[in-house]
Amino acid sequence: MAYNTGNPVPPPPRYVMLAEQGGSESMNLRPPPTSRNLPRYHTEKSKGNGCCKCFCWCFCFLFLLILAIAAALAYLFYIYKPQIPSYSVTNFSVGSFEFRPSEFTMHTKLFVSVRAENPNEMIGIKYGEASSVVVSYRNSTLSSGKLPNFYQGHKNVTVMQVTLEGVHPYGSGLQKAIEESSDSGSVPLDVYVRVPFSLKLDTLDLREVTVNVHCALVVDSISPKKKPNIKSATYDVNVEF
Repeated sequence: MAYNTGNPVPPPPRYVMLAEQGGSESMNLRPPPTSRNLPRYHTEKSKGNGCCKCFCWCFCFLFLLILAIAAALAYLFYIYKPQIPSYSVTNFSVGSFEFRPSEFTMHTKLFVSVRAENPNEMIGIKYGEASSVVVSYRNSTLSSGKLPNFYQGHKNVTVMQVTLEGVHPYGSGLQKAIEESSDSGSVPLDVYVRVPFSLKLDTLDLREVTVNVHCALVVDSISPKKKPNIKSATYDVNVEF
């Protein structure tokens, strides 16, 4: 049996380095790939962050806008100290009150004095043209008219003389009810006043609003032959913005 007494033979390598085609054996040698690239998945995180930022900016802008408006209103209230004007009926008289049975109509002419007080020291009131005054008896209109349009200055009291006229159909029940109320010395009347006006702050005119005044008036007579006396008056006021 023969034995190799020379140098020992090295074991074979675990892998063989191969040169790329067309290259040298000493350059561009790399091990064979042992793994593959993993797929990458793109999420919507960046897009969601953009929407959140936009929403936050819009919310902050809206909050600052509301805060600025509230601060401006608070400043105006502090500087001008606005107060609601007051209205009252100070005088009531009858020019004519006639039933015409042949026409089944009622002809009336009434005179009402309306007192308007502006208590504000720095705010003027500009009354519009589309005003109305209506006097009724138990939901039956007796006469109507309108207030004059004018400008009322600061700390001012103005008494307006309003003439109301009307021609309305009536029934025997209405005539009898009015006569019974006059005989008892207590005639209930409803006076409805509708006034559009705008506030004037120095040289600035604000938007127009409408004041509705309901006066429940009780007089002792509604005859043109006797001066009526106002027995009681209650008021209900509301504002339409």
